[in-house]
Amino acid sequence: MLERIPEDAPGSGPGTVRRAAGLLAAGALFGLLAWCAIELTRGDGRIAMVWIPNAVAVAFLLRIRVRSESALLAALWTGNLAANLAAGDGIGTAATLAACNSFEIALAIMLSRRLIGPAPRMQHIGDLARFVALAGILAPTISATLALLALGVIGEAGLAGWLKWAITDGLGMIIIAPALLILVDAWRGRHIPSRQLAYEWLGLTAVGTTATAAVFLQSDYPLLFLVPLVVLSHAFRLGSLGTAFSVLKVGVIATLCTWQGTGPIHLVDHPLDTQLMVLQLFLASAFISGLPVAAILHTQKETLAELETSEAQLTLLADNMSDAVLRYEMDGTCSYASASVEEVLGRPASSFLGIMANKLTHPDAEEDITLVQRRLLSGESENERLTYRRLLNGDDGEPVYIEANCALVRDPDSGTPLSIIVSCRDVTERELLERSLVRARRHAERAAVAKSQFLANMSHEIRTPMNGVLGFVELLLDSDLSPEQRRNAELVQESGKGMMLLLNDILDISKIEAGEMATSQETIGLRHLIANCAMLHSETARRKGVLLIHSVDDSVPDAIVTDGLRLRQIMLNLLGNAVKFTEHGGIEITASRKEGCLAISVRDSGIGIEADRLETIFDPFVQAEGSVARRYGGTGLGLSISRRLAELLGGTLAAESTPGSGSCFTVTLPLVEPVADGRAAGRTAAVHHPVEARPTILPGSRVLLAEDHDINRILATAMLERFELDVAIAEDGQQAVRKVMEAQAEGQAFQLVLMDVQMPECDGYTATQTIRSLGIASEILPIVALTANTFDDDVRAALDAGMQGHLAKPLVFAELEGVLVQWLPTCDVGTGTTGRPAPAAGPAFVDPAMEQRWFERRREALESVDTALRSGMTEVEKLEPLARIVHKLAGTAGMFGEAELGERARTLEGALRDENTAAEERNRLAQELLAAA
Repeated sequence: MLERIPEDAPGSGPGTVRRAAGLLAAGALFGLLAWCAIELTRGDGRIAMVWIPNAVAVAFLLRIRVRSESALLAALWTGNLAANLAAGDGIGTAATLAACNSFEIALAIMLSRRLIGPAPRMQHIGDLARFVALAGILAPTISATLALLALGVIGEAGLAGWLKWAITDGLGMIIIAPALLILVDAWRGRHIPSRQLAYEWLGLTAVGTTATAAVFLQSDYPLLFLVPLVVLSHAFRLGSLGTAFSVLKVGVIATLCTWQGTGPIHLVDHPLDTQLMVLQLFLASAFISGLPVAAILHTQKETLAELETSEAQLTLLADNMSDAVLRYEMDGTCSYASASVEEVLGRPASSFLGIMANKLTHPDAEEDITLVQRRLLSGESENERLTYRRLLNGDDGEPVYIEANCALVRDPDSGTPLSIIVSCRDVTERELLERSLVRARRHAERAAVAKSQFLANMSHEIRTPMNGVLGFVELLLDSDLSPEQRRNAELVQESGKGMMLLLNDILDISKIEAGEMATSQETIGLRHLIANCAMLHSETARRKGVLLIHSVDDSVPDAIVTDGLRLRQIMLNLLGNAVKFTEHGGIEITASRKEGCLAISVRDSGIGIEADRLETIFDPFVQAEGSVARRYGGTGLGLSISRRLAELLGGTLAAESTPGSGSCFTVTLPLVEPVADGRAAGRTAAVHHPVEARPTILPGSRVLLAEDHDINRILATAMLERFELDVAIAEDGQQAVRKVMEAQAEGQAFQLVLMDVQMPECDGYTATQTIRSLGIASEILPIVALTANTFDDDVRAALDAGMQGHLAKPLVFAELEGVLVQWLPTCDVGTGTTGRPAPAAGPAFVDPAMEQRWFERRREALESVDTALRSGMTEVEKLEPLARIVHKLAGTAGMFGEAELGERARTLEGALRDENTAAEERNRLAQELLAAA
């Protein structure tokens, strides 16, 4: 909307001259307009009837941006000064009045640009109203105030002068400026009008001009009321441009005729001063009846045009889109249906109008559609989606399925529901595919369950006799045998171990494929792990005459964070293959840092692998070639398991090989170093430190062990006795309370109680609360919970019951020692001091009788779970007894090296005790437990 006056480069001669000439012309024009306005002075006053120059200047600056507005204002001030001097004002008064006018122009421009916009549009009623308020009222009022203050006019004369200034300047701003702005915009957007519009312009202009002239060229009749009709006719027929032209035309005719002494104004029998005031009011009424009405009509026309365009676009979209669109009123009847309804829903759009949504539906879908309609109509839901069967089948006679997306439309102001918009599409192919996928998934799930159950049963059935076979072979080899008998026994032992390795490989690949193989992050000593793996295969390599060496680059840290168990499994698989397929030469294990990762390579000088087999060897049950399987044996699962384990650890496993020269397998893992916080973690056994002073438990301290499970009692007692403690046993909570009170009364109080939380008759929580209620505080007797559950809720429940700590099962020597050191009397064993050696980790003390009892309890627990699984776990009264059995299994399995079995049992126990867990979920967890066994 703004237009900048072209300028030459700064400092150029012609450009400077043109700017100077332009400023002089602007000042001269402003001065001329000012002098003409002063000549139209009313009465003997000094203030003009309508002040035109300021309005012209404001309109010019709002449409044309000049390089220096301050220079232009100075030129206008100069022209105004000259006009004032020509009118007879003194130099001081002339300069002051000119300065006030310049200030009024600058203020009107600044307010309009900031509060309306850089180019206000007078065709819009909002811009017009703000312009009248800011430029037509506020700016003239402020400039009038400044003028009277500067001239020092006070009293009644000052108030009259202030009012005259504000009115005359305001009339110019609200009549002249908007009309000029509209004319400028029309000129810039000019186009050749249609013949009809041209005739209408000519006719209305001729009639309007004639009527206005007729009114003001006579002084006999008060016909001023006819002029607003002329202006309104222009507003309704010719728009803002015609109205602006009409207002200017009426103003010019009325002013000139009144100045010449004709027109209805002179019918007012009052002094000229009053007559001119009436003329001012008339001009104001002409503006009010014209431009605002034209602006309102223009805004309305634009709004209607936008609505028509929007409606046309929506209609075009609705009629040409593939989805069917329907609108339902709040009474449930359809009020609109797009043309695509017939293609999607199979019926003409007109057949849906006035019909409820649940009337033209298939019986299979009626209930669902009625429910969705009720939820939407009641405001219970804002959006709904459903898939239903169409009333009419397709041309082939098969069912057609429709997906309907429904949205509730609300009034944006009040939020009142107005209607419901429904978009429908044909999803028959998708629905049939989804149903096919659901059936396939169910088949796959049943097959997976059957596979898991089969593997669990086979694992249990094979492991049990094989453990017996291997155990008795071990006993047999310890006896006096002849060389031939020993060779036969060793062959049996080797065959048994091969069977167990095969079984472990099959179970591992099954767990990986089922996504049940879990990993953990711990700190391990890498050099120690590699050396240990090499040592396990060193004897076999030595017997074959193969050199086995290993090295770790200095750039690799001693300790890294990964899953040590899985990395060890990968390394043993790779080393086992290398030793198996290498007849002479050597095997080298190297570890190095490679682009921020850890790269461990196992290179051998064995038979090698063909290039086209380097990827397929990682597939399950695949070996390099058939002759290899026949000659070396094996299942072909080792490399597949190793690669998938590497991927679980966030790494890769790749192979390079040359037939006849050997192979190189490289596992690449993220290199994560442990946080240097000074704590020993995980398996950092390769890092040795001087022995610091540490507390040692004083022998003879009295400990009460409350545990109902016989195997757990035996194991825990043996562990406690390794610390030379005096251990008493309680088989349930009631016995624990009784023994605590008896020992207290006899003066042989216990110093610590290890309390199982789940026991028959009276659980550990109740027993602890009873002991505390009998006056034995925690300062006198600390109680530590024993449980297979290690969730935060379990720890919180133990503390709430009055216990001081929590110890997870299966018991670990290091954790048990930490609890004993915390609560029992200790002494410090310093560096170099020979104290009682720390118990060795792991259940090394378990005797065969205890292990046999564990296998019996394990079998009984698994049989209970299997029996419950076959019944579907639907009998609620049997869930709690089963949970107690599983709880005992969870607390004991880890002590016999079956940590995963313990974790599975712990998870199943939680599901059995949670009333909100679905039976299907319990069945799944039970199957996973049996599979882990």
